[in-house]
Amino acid sequence: MIWPKVAEIYWDLEYNVPLLKPRHEDKNKIIKLNLTEPGDARPAFNRDLDKLREGIMNEFGDLKIFKEFFEGYFLLLNKVPHWDLMWEVVSSGNVLGQLYYDPFKDAWRFRLNSTGAYLAVRDNLVDYIIVNEKRVREKKVIRENYSSNSKQVVIVNKDMVPLGIAENVNGKLVVTKSFKSFISPVESSLKKADINQVLKHNDYGIYYFESRAKAFIYSMFAKTGKEVVVSYSGGKDSLTSLYLTIETLGKATLLFNDTGLELPETISNVNYVAEKYGLKTVIASAGNAFWNSVDIFGPPGKDYRWCCKIAKLVPLAKIARVKWSNGALNIVGQRAFESIDRAKSPRVWRNKWIPNLLSISPIQEWSQLHVWLYIYKYKLPYNKLYDQGFERLGCFMCPSSTLAEFKEVEKTYPDLWNKWISVLESWRKRLDQPIEWIKYGLWRWLTPARAKERIVVRLKDYEVKWINEYKNRLLHSKHGLAPLNIDIKDDMLEGKIIFSKKLIPEEAQLNFTSQLKMIKFNVVRYNNTWLIRSNKADILVEDNKLSYKLNSTEGFEDVADTIKIIYRIHCCAKCASCVIWCPHRLVKLTAYGPLPKVPCPGCRICLDVCPISDVLVERVVIPVILGVADAWRRPTRAYREDILSAFRSMGLIP
Repeated sequence: MIWPKVAEIYWDLEYNVPLLKPRHEDKNKIIKLNLTEPGDARPAFNRDLDKLREGIMNEFGDLKIFKEFFEGYFLLLNKVPHWDLMWEVVSSGNVLGQLYYDPFKDAWRFRLNSTGAYLAVRDNLVDYIIVNEKRVREKKVIRENYSSNSKQVVIVNKDMVPLGIAENVNGKLVVTKSFKSFISPVESSLKKADINQVLKHNDYGIYYFESRAKAFIYSMFAKTGKEVVVSYSGGKDSLTSLYLTIETLGKATLLFNDTGLELPETISNVNYVAEKYGLKTVIASAGNAFWNSVDIFGPPGKDYRWCCKIAKLVPLAKIARVKWSNGALNIVGQRAFESIDRAKSPRVWRNKWIPNLLSISPIQEWSQLHVWLYIYKYKLPYNKLYDQGFERLGCFMCPSSTLAEFKEVEKTYPDLWNKWISVLESWRKRLDQPIEWIKYGLWRWLTPARAKERIVVRLKDYEVKWINEYKNRLLHSKHGLAPLNIDIKDDMLEGKIIFSKKLIPEEAQLNFTSQLKMIKFNVVRYNNTWLIRSNKADILVEDNKLSYKLNSTEGFEDVADTIKIIYRIHCCAKCASCVIWCPHRLVKLTAYGPLPKVPCPGCRICLDVCPISDVLVERVVIPVILGVADAWRRPTRAYREDILSAFRSMGLIP
């Protein structure tokens, strides 16, 4: 990934501490840390040190490396790409290696990089082998019948420059990491330091970023004159933004989005913070929306985020419409280095689906180090889950989490975790998956994603059969409606689809007809047969069969819309997104999904915002019908930006 923004963190070589922003007069003794982008490093907590000790002991059989390089020093951890969870470990101005979780061994491991390997060999802390080569190739056997207490052995050339790392595999030394280049270590004073000394040397940096953030908050408040609402999640970033706001403006409303998937410690923290600062609190509660919907959609995935809409976006939109119909200034703890999308985001924006809130982030350019030093300086009441080893907070079973993070949830809240495991076990059986589907978190991807394949390749006899998984997900869900027999001509202009059950129940005929007319289709009904016509398609719905003929491939979108309406009838999640976002207030919910009132101007917002349409049908049903896992990318489909652009042109949203 190419990050449009990267964090800049410095190191004071004299005092051996990290710096947020050096003073001009200090620059001769300051270096900029060479971190993997985006460089969003944070301080290491005591729980991290436990993991680091475990990782070093597992790999080297003793703690000499820990005592020499890490004990008593102020360490930073920088999260880097990995198929589970990995951090670069920074000590004394050098990145010395990577600490990572290996779910196949259920253990923390530590691997030296070229800089760490050089220092470890120099100080006689590790085993090493000298080879007469310029480069070593991964998977190459360096030595046979090698005996050592250490799993890792450093490979160096005759000049003692590290070439790579070999692991002792059943007596054979096999190259597991080949260094592309050697990064020479920087020389610091090697002074020991704690958080108090780090704060002392960062007074200027904290003041610099704090004052800019406060000025930004005050400026935006003065421009808008709107009520100030701070989105507080119980996490470190929103806590920092909340305190900056209170210090700047003196008051604010605290908005908490309770997804129904928050950890108890987070709920406690939200209540404590609100009471401590005397804040009016508004809660956007999803209740049991997730648990009621998981039997419709199946487990969520990184590439199948129905949960975000139902448990986050809809509750927020509901409360925002009631509480701040005339608008509000929404302060959030978003940071650029959390994701590529957030790195591209401006500091001021409107959520596409909650346009009455003007959102701003005063800490958009802050790294985790900025945030934690600010929290420590002002002794802010941060969520103690961070001390227990949690890397991120939020929904406890979020598919974006790593297996290492899931281990922390399982250990800390076993009852809550077992509740989720029981759901996964039920779906594992429905999808005919092996136990590895749960054990290695393969449920976290719907599609045969590359990241999923990186895990699968390590498993014996495991094969990703996505189309079977998709069909089973539909067939064994609460609604039980799945396309079973599909006959589509190569040019897509003609097709027939046999589903698992009757498409239009008698009680749902009004809903079906009204929704079709809402998107300007002509509908003719003959007993239990429906003829649906548009400018580009003729569609016939009869019992459990849907057939169509198109004038052009663009006409398939009319078929897709018809299928979306059918699925909305069978498995409406009752999220009320259609009701919330209908600009004309013409939609009501019934037992068979949305029912638009007549006459309807046909803006089709209610169809396009529906998670059944936008997620279940687009991500699961259409791929099965077309036989392509990413069929939602098809060129004829109108993308969300196109839909939003159309809404704006009609004056329906800002």
